[in-house]
Amino acid sequence: MPNMRAPKNEATGTSGQSFVKGEFEELGWGAVPNPEHDLGTDLWLMARDENRFDMGALVGAQVKTGASYFKSAKTDEGSGEVVGWWYTEEDDSHFDYWSEHTTPHILVLRDTKSKTSHWVHVTSDTIQSTGKGNKILVLASQTVDESNRDALTAVATSPSKAVSLDGSAWGSSWKVPQSDRLRYALMAPRLIAPHPNKGQVVTNATEALAMLVQGRFSELRDVVSTAARTTSETVTDADSWLWELFDAIWSWAVSGDLSKLGALSEAVDQQYLVAGVVARAAALIEYGRSEDALAAVREVEFRECLGAVNIAWLKSHEARCLLELGHLEEARDLALEVQRLRVLAPNDPTAGALVAVTTTLVFDVSGFGRSDIGELIQSIDTSTRWWRSQTIAHGLEKHFDGEFKAWGRDSSTTWAAVDTVWTSLRTAALLAGFSADHGGWRNAMSLLARRDIMKASVTDTAKMLECLTDLLRAGAKKELVLAVRKLSDAGPVEPLVILLGRLELESTSRSCLASALAFVRYAGDFAEVTDADRHATWLLSSLANPEGLRHRPKPTFLIETNLLQSLGGVMRSVSPTMKRRVMDHLMSLPAIDDQLIAKDYGRIVALVGNDQWSGEDLTRLSVRNGDNWELQDDIDGVLATNKPDFRTGLLSKIKQGDLTALGNFGKVTDLPDDAAEAAISHLETSIDNQVKQARRGMYGLGGPDLGHALVVLNAWHSDVARWDAVVALLTEPNAHESHILGTLDSLGMVAKQVPEKEKLRLRPLLETIAQRPADERDTAFTWTKSTSQSAARLALLRLFPGDVTDSMMLSLLAGTSIDREVAATIAGERSMTGDHNLLFSMATDQVLQVRGAAIVSLTKCAASENASAETSAMICKLVARGGPLTAKQVSGYLLDMPDNEARSFLLGSLAAHPSSLVRAQVAAGRANDG
Repeated sequence: MPNMRAPKNEATGTSGQSFVKGEFEELGWGAVPNPEHDLGTDLWLMARDENRFDMGALVGAQVKTGASYFKSAKTDEGSGEVVGWWYTEEDDSHFDYWSEHTTPHILVLRDTKSKTSHWVHVTSDTIQSTGKGNKILVLASQTVDESNRDALTAVATSPSKAVSLDGSAWGSSWKVPQSDRLRYALMAPRLIAPHPNKGQVVTNATEALAMLVQGRFSELRDVVSTAARTTSETVTDADSWLWELFDAIWSWAVSGDLSKLGALSEAVDQQYLVAGVVARAAALIEYGRSEDALAAVREVEFRECLGAVNIAWLKSHEARCLLELGHLEEARDLALEVQRLRVLAPNDPTAGALVAVTTTLVFDVSGFGRSDIGELIQSIDTSTRWWRSQTIAHGLEKHFDGEFKAWGRDSSTTWAAVDTVWTSLRTAALLAGFSADHGGWRNAMSLLARRDIMKASVTDTAKMLECLTDLLRAGAKKELVLAVRKLSDAGPVEPLVILLGRLELESTSRSCLASALAFVRYAGDFAEVTDADRHATWLLSSLANPEGLRHRPKPTFLIETNLLQSLGGVMRSVSPTMKRRVMDHLMSLPAIDDQLIAKDYGRIVALVGNDQWSGEDLTRLSVRNGDNWELQDDIDGVLATNKPDFRTGLLSKIKQGDLTALGNFGKVTDLPDDAAEAAISHLETSIDNQVKQARRGMYGLGGPDLGHALVVLNAWHSDVARWDAVVALLTEPNAHESHILGTLDSLGMVAKQVPEKEKLRLRPLLETIAQRPADERDTAFTWTKSTSQSAARLALLRLFPGDVTDSMMLSLLAGTSIDREVAATIAGERSMTGDHNLLFSMATDQVLQVRGAAIVSLTKCAASENASAETSAMICKLVARGGPLTAKQVSGYLLDMPDNEARSFLLGSLAAHPSSLVRAQVAAGRANDG
């Protein structure tokens, strides 16, 4: 027979396991060896009570036999008696396995001399770090015998590990498995980083990464450079690859530099590789490069050796990329695979975060009503999300505190102050990005961008551009629109121009496509011609094939409507060639019966310009049939302007009370009295019905402004005028704000045409409205830019200019911003001695509308009086400082001003304005001169 002999340690080990098995069997427990799949569990023990009834509880046991395990004794300092023995391992894998296992595990030391077995329950609380590994104390008093039955039963029936981490503090006993520490550093850094109140120094790269993600930049100044780390006495792993990852993430998170993440050397450790890929993917998505992020994640091979949670980490990021690229089904399938972590790692907070993220993804992709909202809410209620919310709350609290101090004019100084608001919000964005939580990242980035753009100086166009870009990439549509409107009105517009040049609609990801289209819509007036043409080309292509967008990237908004609105935004900026392409597209369309789409195409028709249509175009427009009235009305406007016969044909509609036809007809002074009389009669009836409804608390909002139309017709057709309906409308106290604003504005504009008798009838009504408390009624559920009080006050001053006294002007100047705006308008119209100086002073008012009104008034005075070149030059400077909105208002007013040197000078100063609307109005003004 062959001379085969088993090693001595095998005999010792197996005999030890056999003795321990026997001791548990003497207790009445079931004991089953685990020889074939022993990864750290020698025996499976089934707990039974003293009556041998099975308790349905299982315990895993690892047995270590021999004298070598009893060399590191711990003795009592007083008596010198041995209280237990230290068991040590340099490799963390066994301790991680036992403490993280879903089944409680004990370590058993078998003393062959005393034939006694000593045990300890292996938990994160009983494990202690040695600096190079871990150790655990096995007490001499805990033996496998009847005296410890209750203690062993307590281990068997102990609940599965479920540590609460929701508080602001956590116990020092919480141990993160060594193999998971890097993932925790990026997703749950508070469990890795030294507590900020303990004053601990950074000892390794993993802790430094955790602190970096927490935004504790100032605390990392001693390790932020390679030289500092090399010479540091506290850093124990200066040559670790993780410091390279630290430097790369620092460059991205703090400076926006992605180059180091793209140039990371190959990591030998697979866990390091995963973290590096995740960081790169998160950074690429933050910069709108979803395809590159997907490619980075898919570069990782041999995933089976990474561990379940790390594999799920990669899949979560892959799903995020796929969702952004419009591959919804693939993203959902990957997200469903991640759900296995519910079972595989129920106590891992990073796994819980990934489950929450992918649950949300599945819910969003599945559509409303197809997923369990309760399950969603329960899944996303995780420790990591709560920590991130706390971080955001801390930042917003600091922001509010700063705003309050500024309001209270706090003059105190905080030395070496850290921008806690920025660091908190940046931390929240990093945490969400590393966790593949796209919704959380969008929210944090939106908050950060909003805060920074409000704080940015008007001269810091680079910062404003960065903030606008972040808002767009975060898909913060409403916030982006507000920011664009702000800059479009007050300036600077350079960030808008640059972003319009950088934006590529065709490669925009799913979550920010709506924001990108909205940006083009509201900023398109400032687009360079080449950029406007480029965007218009893509928009026309998408309008021709909207199904391409429906299938990828599967947007959640009305495609045609948003495309048309964006096209309308650049219509004034496009080249004549592109405008012709748009016109040909429009005329080639079949009849459009959808009202929303017809309305948007109607705006395109209006933006083309009435003088751009050829005779052939007009013929093609005139033979169109079946279009919804929203489009047909705008086509009629073009035909009425260019075809006298068509304009004459509108008279029959006007006589029947068609206000749209009245608007398309053009100047009401050209309207025959019989048509005007019929239209006035219809308006009188409609206003009477409107007043009756108001008395019953009923309001039909939208549609033509009846009061405005009636005032204008009455003013220019006095022989057939009927003012009683106007009086009735303004007398009714329940009339809606939106129903009388147009009436009040028009009374001021046609003040010179209103008969004296009617002025006297209207005066007490206007005075009553002007003195009405602003909060008297709460019927303004439709927002208006002005108020009836200010409009009535302005109408009074225009109808009775002789009543404007210095004391009245002083009262207006001491009032609200709306009052000051009225004062600036009146000062420009009455042109009394000293008013010019007043207007120059008001041209620097803090409120955009006030200074705009003052500058417009100065412009009107200069043009009407043919002011000197010096005065005109001063006004030009004020217009430039007043912002784009002021330039639009000034260029519009100059259109109807008499031609003289001052007017020509002012128009010429706006000829190269970045706004295409301003340039168009300048061109129209010069054409009128010719």
